[in-house]
Amino acid sequence: MNEKRIVFYIGNKQINGTLNDSATAQKIYASLPLEGNVNLWGKEIYFYIGIKTSPEDEKDIVNQGDIAYWPEGPALCIFFGPTPISKKDEIRPYSKVGIIGRVDDNSIKELYNIKSGEKITMKPITGGGA
Repeated sequence: MNEKRIVFYIGNKQINGTLNDSATAQKIYASLPLEGNVNLWGKEIYFYIGIKTSPEDEKDIVNQGDIAYWPEGPALCIFFGPTPISKKDEIRPYSKVGIIGRVDDNSIKELYNIKSGEKITMKPITGGGA
């Protein structure tokens, strides 16, 4: 496993996470830092990035806390609850996404307080501490 620790800064909030060892995750990690503006779609945060790639293992149902690459954006997504097209308790993206990581469980609650239009910055966590 070649997991990489990352952090999202949104307003005064800090959301920590880990990227998986997929080629998509590694390509995005190598491009950090990334900046954008928050868009909300139900309980999904997404922001546009200038990276075009073909995600592996695309999913049409995701889990709370998943960080995903949306090739149609291209954008990064953070899922924390149902979207407008979810059925029952599922979390359904607009179209298939490639899962590239997860936010830490203790960071998920912070996602409920994010506002559309806020600046979002994604950076690597380097060194021994998080």
